[in-house]
Amino acid sequence: MTAARAANARIALAVAALLLLPAAGAAQQEAETQVRHAFTLQHQRADDALEWMQSEMSAHGTIELQRATNTLVLRDARSVLEHLLALLRDFDHPRRQVEFEIFILEASRRGSGDPRSELPAQLIDELGDWLAFTSYRQLGQGRFEAMEGEDVRFEVGSEFRIGFRVGTVLLDRRLKLYGVEVERSRGGGLGEQVFNGHLNVWVGKPLVLALSYRDAEASGLVVAVTVRPAQEDGLGAGE
Repeated sequence: MTAARAANARIALAVAALLLLPAAGAAQQEAETQVRHAFTLQHQRADDALEWMQSEMSAHGTIELQRATNTLVLRDARSVLEHLLALLRDFDHPRRQVEFEIFILEASRRGSGDPRSELPAQLIDELGDWLAFTSYRQLGQGRFEAMEGEDVRFEVGSEFRIGFRVGTVLLDRRLKLYGVEVERSRGGGLGEQVFNGHLNVWVGKPLVLALSYRDAEASGLVVAVTVRPAQEDGLGAGE
C-alpha cells in the first residue's frame, strides 16, 4: 500500500506540473511581447497626452511621464504600442489656432419673453434640448481666437471675465479646456467666481453649462461655449 500511495503521489505531482506549464508559458509570452518605447513630444504637452494614453492602454500597460523632457515612456504589448504611437504622432501636431464663441445668459423659469431668436440656431437647439428655462437675457458675448496650449483671459460683455488654458484637439475632435474660471465683476471690481473647473468640448458643437444664480427657483446663469476651427488650421468645418 505504501508503494502504491507513493506512486499515486508522483503521478499527482506530475499532473500538477503539466497543468502549470501553460499558465507559466502564457505569462512568459506576455512578458516577452511587452515593448518599451519613449516618445518625446515636440509641439504639444506630454501632460495633456497622459490621460488620453492611459485610457487607450491595455490592462498590462504602463506609462511614465518625464516632464523635464516632455516625454512619455510607454510599455505595452507590441500591437497596442503601435496603436498608441500612431495616436501620439497625430496628437503631437504643430499647434493650431481655434476660434471660441461664448455667450453668457441669464435664464429664467418665470419670464414670458424668449429672445432666443437672437442666438445662433445650433445654440437654440441645445438650450431647448437640455434646459427647462422659459426665457433668456443676454449678459455678454465674446468671440476670439487662441492657440492650442495657450493661456487665455477675456472680457465677455461688461460684467464677466473668463480664463482657461486651451488643450489639444484630439482625433475625435474633442478639446479640453483646463482651469476654466468664470468671474463676475461688481461695481468695477472683481466679485464672485461663478465657475472653476475643467471642461471637455466638441469642435463645432456648443457646450451649455447651467449654473446657480440668484434665486435658484427663478433663474440661473448659462455659459455656452462653442469651439470652431480657424480658417487656416486645416481641421475642416465643424459638424
